[in-house]
Amino acid sequence: MNFQAMPPEVLAQERGLIGIDEARERAASYAGSGLATEVAPLVCAAGRVLAADLRARHAQPPFDNSAMDGYAAFTNGEPLEAGSRLQVTSRTPAGSVATPISPGTCARIFTGASLPAGADAVVMQEHVLRDGDHIVLRRALMPGDNIRRQGEDIQPGELLLSAGQRLDARHVALIASQGHALVRIQQRIRVGVISTGRELVQPGRELEAAQIYDSNRPMLATLAAHAGAEVVDGGWVDDEADALAARMQDLAATCQLVVTTGGASVSEEDHSFAALKRAGGHGEVLRIALKPGKPAVVGRMGEAAYLGLPGNPVAALVSWLMLGSAVLGRLRGFDFERPRGEPLTCAVAHQRRPGRTEFAPARVVTRPDGGKGLEILGRGGSARLMPLVLADGLAEIPAAVAHVPAGMELAFHRFGGCA
Repeated sequence: MNFQAMPPEVLAQERGLIGIDEARERAASYAGSGLATEVAPLVCAAGRVLAADLRARHAQPPFDNSAMDGYAAFTNGEPLEAGSRLQVTSRTPAGSVATPISPGTCARIFTGASLPAGADAVVMQEHVLRDGDHIVLRRALMPGDNIRRQGEDIQPGELLLSAGQRLDARHVALIASQGHALVRIQQRIRVGVISTGRELVQPGRELEAAQIYDSNRPMLATLAAHAGAEVVDGGWVDDEADALAARMQDLAATCQLVVTTGGASVSEEDHSFAALKRAGGHGEVLRIALKPGKPAVVGRMGEAAYLGLPGNPVAALVSWLMLGSAVLGRLRGFDFERPRGEPLTCAVAHQRRPGRTEFAPARVVTRPDGGKGLEILGRGGSARLMPLVLADGLAEIPAAVAHVPAGMELAFHRFGGCA
């Protein structure tokens, strides 16, 4: 069968898998919506989600003002030629009320200060000679030079930010510029995280034979916190459905989303789906055309959505980025599209087995032509952490592609935006 010639949706059907977008919709369908809101001081709002559209109260700038330190003058709509001599009649620092000027005069003015009535241009202080209480222009001054006009940035009533925007320092500055000391935000989504597997030992304890440290729960907790959630540590549970169900029920009582890692497939050692049902929940096991991260359990317990993710670290990370973002979006009442990444070309050829969309650790390198490109790191390592650490992000390789030649454009998902 020629997999490389087949479109991704046909590939998925041939292998009995569902596409990523369908998996996201199924996962999100088990989530509620309509989080409660709260009013918080603006200085505490970074990282939180705006609960309502924000429109401008007033123009920005609120008045015509000087863009430079210099002298405000009247040009009468025509250039003032070099050599023109003007009398300095007033001084206008920022924050002071300007004194009007008349033709043939000017006002000493500073950056951000309101423009005096009668002025229609500002000459930079470097472009004049000071002669007592007069200045002489060293070069022509054009009408409108070095003036910031009222409302040139923002007009009253303009939509500034939409509900659902996660706030960072840029948004906080914008909100503050409109005079808001408080902002209405959504309450944080509470995400409970549980790790499963009798082979796991918690960091800080000594390893024994056939054991490994639990790295997934700290990783998923960090990912959820990075996404703006309040994380509830559900601890570790052995590979036993009843014990896992009891822990899941405890978290579901106070969380909007419960996440487990490990046991997401359908073997006799995989208990996530059974635990979901024993906890009084309902859901389904998904087989996704996603590499790594083919198996996942999605469902609902009471008022809490549920995600059962694979146990291999890279698979758990990729599954969270694809499914977790969909569930969080639905909980917040905003359906976010799947992250699409930024286009970058592959700098080093890469061979792989087609059939699933792959998210491979990759780093940004300099191509021979001096441009930026991607080098895919490692092979077949959904349990390997070092390629993740060495990578700058994940390269998305379409399902139908077996050979990634140098120069092929891929979607690149930087870790700065997700991890």
